[in-house]
Amino acid sequence: MFRVATRMVGDSEEVSDIIQEIFIDFFNKISNGNLIQHPKGWLYRATINKCIDNQRNRKRFQNLESLGEYNIEPRLVENQEMKDAITLAISKLKPQEKILATVYSEGLSYKEIAEVTGIKFSSIGKMLSRTLKKMEKELKNQRYELYS
Repeated sequence: MFRVATRMVGDSEEVSDIIQEIFIDFFNKISNGNLIQHPKGWLYRATINKCIDNQRNRKRFQNLESLGEYNIEPRLVENQEMKDAITLAISKLKPQEKILATVYSEGLSYKEIAEVTGIKFSSIGKMLSRTLKKMEKELKNQRYELYS
């Protein structure tokens, strides 16, 4: 949850607040007797929704064009050039594509991705393929090859 929120929001203080709000909501739902069938999926979806809400609220006060600064963990990226190229490629994706790329990078199965994003299970593969191709095309436009 923390990684997803960090990638979408970027500000660690805001991320901490978002995660805290999610766990409060989760606790309140369970305390009120609500049954959550798939807690992992619910928590991912809640994280994404809270991050989107956070960005909408920030847009009211600032003129933002994207979902925020997309941070990539340093241990996953070996050099700054690759980080910059990937960050730029992701920034050019539509909001739903950013979410799809984020949850995919978390290693979720297609079924879990469908639960988290609300996209039909049968559409996940095609949408993910298109998203990754857009990223690949952008990286090629930058003359940056991941597989050189």
